[in-house]
Amino acid sequence: MPIVMSEPAPEGRGLTILFELEDLARTRFAAAPLPMYELVFTVHGGKWDRLLLPRIRPLAELVRPGRFIPDFFNSARPDFEDAVRQVLEVPSARVRDQIASMLGTTSPWLRSFAAGTPSSRADLRAALHDGFRDLLGPNWSPTRQAFDAEVRLRSSQAATRGLGDLLGRLHPSISWTSPALHVELGWDTEVSLRGTGMLLVPVLNGLTRPAVSMFAEPQPLLFYPVTTPQPGGASLELALGRTRTLVLRALTSERTTTELAKHVGISLPTASQHATALRTAGFVSTHRNGRSVRHRLTRRGWELLN
Repeated sequence: MPIVMSEPAPEGRGLTILFELEDLARTRFAAAPLPMYELVFTVHGGKWDRLLLPRIRPLAELVRPGRFIPDFFNSARPDFEDAVRQVLEVPSARVRDQIASMLGTTSPWLRSFAAGTPSSRADLRAALHDGFRDLLGPNWSPTRQAFDAEVRLRSSQAATRGLGDLLGRLHPSISWTSPALHVELGWDTEVSLRGTGMLLVPVLNGLTRPAVSMFAEPQPLLFYPVTTPQPGGASLELALGRTRTLVLRALTSERTTTELAKHVGISLPTASQHATALRTAGFVSTHRNGRSVRHRLTRRGWELLN
């Protein structure tokens, strides 16, 4: 089954995922942003500079807006090189079946890729690397920071409200009525997890609605979009003051108090004072690592910058 995108549907229509007790116990968040999915959702979304098309054309031919995403792009590996190897090692028969059923062999390159020719696999490898470098590379560090903040926030919600409540709050098109999770789709189907649980994957790039990959291994995947915060402008400085806004922006990357002071150009006591104020307001989290104290934005801090 390909990676299926959620879509607006009449009330009650969609995918119903049945959970057993063991499924709830095994449902978890991805440990880090998953670069292969971040990339294919970005390309699928279609909002990228068409000047890049010559370099990523093989990827663009396989991941087209308005179509399902072939499941041979399934790779939950957090290292991009590992994910690329996993995609390129998919058996040719599976690739051929997916292309025939979803895309059609409408171009010479697709026919070559469906046939499993080594040169076409090399073309896709190059397109994946170029796509990641040009579309995601410049903002990968903020992506990781936002991902970590999202998972911390959701984990806190699960601890205080329960996993079912958390699942129902991931996106407006997702709802939870025990023992089932409902995802809006244009057609009705019901699936039982049968003890596998699900991997919950926050996506920072390209995705605007949830997506599912129900036959991914070793467990099904539920993707949901998270807005990537962008630095605020003059209005934020007016509310917080210029120095505190600079401190907030600096903590999109984790820093010690000393690193923060040097980055912003302020004294160590002033940096500590601002970090304490932002932590008290819930915009920054602080933890001790050996002798140093390290600060980073919380999800609330990312939302403030947005």
